[in-house]
Amino acid sequence: MSDTISDPCPPTFGFRVEAESEAVPEARRRIAALVRGWDVPLPDDILGDLELLSTELITNAVRHTDSSCAVAVRWTGVRVRVEVTDVSPARPYRRPGSPEAEGGRGLLLVESLAAAWGSAPDAAGKVVWFELGPSDRTPPPWSAPGEWTITTDSGSAISGYLPAWAEDDPTEANVPLDQLPERLAGINHRNFFEGPMMPITAPDVWERAEEDAVFEGSIDCNPYDPDLGLRVPVVNLQVCVGRWILGLDPHGLAEVAAKLHAHADFLEAKVRPALIAAREDWSAHHTD
Repeated sequence: MSDTISDPCPPTFGFRVEAESEAVPEARRRIAALVRGWDVPLPDDILGDLELLSTELITNAVRHTDSSCAVAVRWTGVRVRVEVTDVSPARPYRRPGSPEAEGGRGLLLVESLAAAWGSAPDAAGKVVWFELGPSDRTPPPWSAPGEWTITTDSGSAISGYLPAWAEDDPTEANVPLDQLPERLAGINHRNFFEGPMMPITAPDVWERAEEDAVFEGSIDCNPYDPDLGLRVPVVNLQVCVGRWILGLDPHGLAEVAAKLHAHADFLEAKVRPALIAAREDWSAHHTD
């Protein structure tokens, strides 16, 4: 893939950061050099924010897991997006009144400087991401509206329907022909939704309660999955075994019940209609 933004496929680069003290500064410099090499039309102050926020996310990932993390950087055509994937499933949140705590100062910076940011479950643990650029909250177009295209290094191409609700686009250029089946198998149209935050305890893993989301999930569609039932949009909900909400008094139990009632209403009133609309849209536009 070319490293210029004139490419029909926006440039993307990924690398691993080891859990070593010198690895984070090196990763920050690598990200900055990479984006500057793409000649993206962003001012120097935004590129400075890129280094700062990249440092915060990568530092949190390696410091609080004692493990390496994966970094992906891409230019969307409008914004620079950095994604950091680590092995912990615990989603970040800012603790009120504690700016120096984990997720405190870092998230304050992310919230104040990023055009958009968020986190999501991942097979490895979780991914935390931010975008820098225009802050109109409008997701940039990834390719031709309603279509993704994968082009091989031999010049052949395969295209498919890209739903408007999908948060990512599998469009890619210069894919080795022998890797095309793997790329197609990995296509996942996805749209995340959050769950209510609860004081979760895992007695066999950690002692104190930590705020984490429950019953969060996503609308997913894998058009090339061997399971035909997964080739149309479905909802996946994340539920963890061995996680407890402990020590609830009547008031605390009422608070949990209220959150679950509200989330049930959200699933019924928002997610279910969105799923029905996604399946109807998929049926109307997708062809095998």
